[in-house]
Amino acid sequence: MIELRGVSKAFGAAPAVVDLSLSIGRGAFFVLIGPSGCGKSTVLRMINAMIACDRGAIELRGEDIRAMDPVRLRRGIGYVIQSVGLFPHWTIEKNIGAVPRLLGWSRETLAARVEEIAALLQIDRELLRRYPHQLSGGQQQRAGVARALAADPDIVLMDEPFAALDPVSRASLQDEMRRLHAETGKTFVFVTHDMDEALRLATHIAVMKDGRLVQTAAPRDLLNRPEDEFVREFFGREAMGLRLLDFVAVRDRMRGRPRAPETIGADASLRDALALMIERRCSRLSVTDGGGGKISEIDIADIIKGQDAT
Repeated sequence: MIELRGVSKAFGAAPAVVDLSLSIGRGAFFVLIGPSGCGKSTVLRMINAMIACDRGAIELRGEDIRAMDPVRLRRGIGYVIQSVGLFPHWTIEKNIGAVPRLLGWSRETLAARVEEIAALLQIDRELLRRYPHQLSGGQQQRAGVARALAADPDIVLMDEPFAALDPVSRASLQDEMRRLHAETGKTFVFVTHDMDEALRLATHIAVMKDGRLVQTAAPRDLLNRPEDEFVREFFGREAMGLRLLDFVAVRDRMRGRPRAPETIGADASLRDALALMIERRCSRLSVTDGGGGKISEIDIADIIKGQDAT
């Protein structure tokens, strides 16, 4: 879907990206992560042909981007940035329809698509008639995501889109992105420096440092087998075991008859189970199925002793 082969980019004497090779498969939620200044955003801008690489090649859908018209390329890719970038003198409805309008969609088709994408992102119809300054930061960012998806692109680039939001709005939009990815199967390339956000969203993670690729892996594999000390420290050496609990479901550790009064769903993560035990001051939970019936039990010992098996 997206291939980078030996890509390098420098600004003056300062290298931003050095000999980077990546393969991003169709339908992936691919997260680029690393400290500030490591080259993450530069990679995104090169994929979108906003800047050209100095060496190497980038292919989208099997075609070298150097052979593509950059304007058409960008109109075929969704792009979301941290500062939202909504046109302040346009209503939210007009902002969302910006790319389809440039592509020549009919008024009827465009209106139907705006309604559809607003419903998909749970944007109240009343907000469509407002201007960006009349919306909260979270609502503006949601509108920015809607605009990126309006023309139904198969690739969506997102450059730290939730970094400026409060924790509640950020968590809500992260949940929305997970749902959208699952429902649409689109390919997302997402830049962040927040390791918890990366682990929550990604199907694959690429860790960068000083413009170079350090490691690429699925989140669980990365936590289990960090490439070096930098990756281990970046993801928090002491917290790695706790973060791994997010990738194991309660159903994988439940056993015995349900006796505990407190309950948790079988599809919840072990981290959710541990948090609930701490909140309720208990060491055992009954496990429920989709219908709420108790089917088994999980003990705090089942969480702790199984860590080596995650």
